[in-house]
Amino acid sequence: MNTDLHGSRKFQSVFHPCQSVAKFQFPLANRSLLRSLFDPVMDAELEKLVEAGKLTARQADQLELLRPGTFCLHKSWGFGRVAEWNLLLNQILIDFPAKKAHPMQLGYAADNLTPLSAEHFLTRKATNLAAVKELLKSDPAAVVRNVLESLGGSATVQQISQMMIGDLFNEAEWKRWWSSAMKAIKKDGFFHLPAKKTEPIQLRGEKVSRANELLTFFNQARQPKEQVAALDQIIKFHNEFDKPETQLQPIVTAIENAAARNQRLNAPLAFELVIGRDDLLARCPNLKTTNLSLTLPKLISDEQARLVTILPKLPSGKERKVLQTLPAALGETWTTRALQLLQSNHARAVQQIPRVFAEEGKQDELRAFL
Repeated sequence: MNTDLHGSRKFQSVFHPCQSVAKFQFPLANRSLLRSLFDPVMDAELEKLVEAGKLTARQADQLELLRPGTFCLHKSWGFGRVAEWNLLLNQILIDFPAKKAHPMQLGYAADNLTPLSAEHFLTRKATNLAAVKELLKSDPAAVVRNVLESLGGSATVQQISQMMIGDLFNEAEWKRWWSSAMKAIKKDGFFHLPAKKTEPIQLRGEKVSRANELLTFFNQARQPKEQVAALDQIIKFHNEFDKPETQLQPIVTAIENAAARNQRLNAPLAFELVIGRDDLLARCPNLKTTNLSLTLPKLISDEQARLVTILPKLPSGKERKVLQTLPAALGETWTTRALQLLQSNHARAVQQIPRVFAEEGKQDELRAFL
């Protein structure tokens, strides 16, 4: 038997390595001997408290991680730093922002404090705030990655902001930084960005290209709005696809099938999909339509009687596209339909339709109507 630097006793095992320890029963008084076999570095004073029944072995293990100088979290008081142990008084002192040298009973501290590693974002802020501020400028994606790692691998934007507003940013500065950081996050490839802003951003184990992420986003979309949102992102980042003919042609087919399927029951969705399809084809000339009869002019012609209810449900840019296509879709009768839409009291249409008349040189007809 020998003694280590902490005063814990060490024993050489009398068991064969393949024997099961469970076969041997130890008296209560000798359990500390078994413990020292597997945990020879436990603080000697903590070991005495365990032997005396004042702490459980699990609590002692936790306190080993809460030595003076260690940073920790409490569910009510938040971030703190272990200031001192006072084992004679059965206390541990914690410096919280609003509670300096706050005493806790050892068992309570072990059960309610979460020790933080040196790599935890809160620890890094506490130990080297200047370095964190510099990293915010030079590598925002790395900062967000560190925050997510510190929060278990995922967090909402609100949770991320709570880690930064106050000592790093005020509200206005945070919004500006986050807008810029999102560009870096999207390029990084290690983040899974949710469709809804209220859902958590997740940290990936390996890098995924934005193109593959967008394809996954589209293919996993279950709701019509999600599918349209995915298509809009594909259009926005179409340059990310190095082989659009193979990567995006299936998307074109899926869009056209969905538009044809939804025309009768969800006409606004059909309009959005067809307009998005046309935009994608214009940006990627090597892509081809698989449904020659599915065009925006034909869709307008087929649904002209329902335009008064369809247009208010479209985003403003897509509504404007429909109105600009009226002359090509309806021929000489387009002005009649446009004037009917003008009477619908739909605010955006009232603003846009006069512009279409002006572009087509039909101001006199509009003035006569007014």
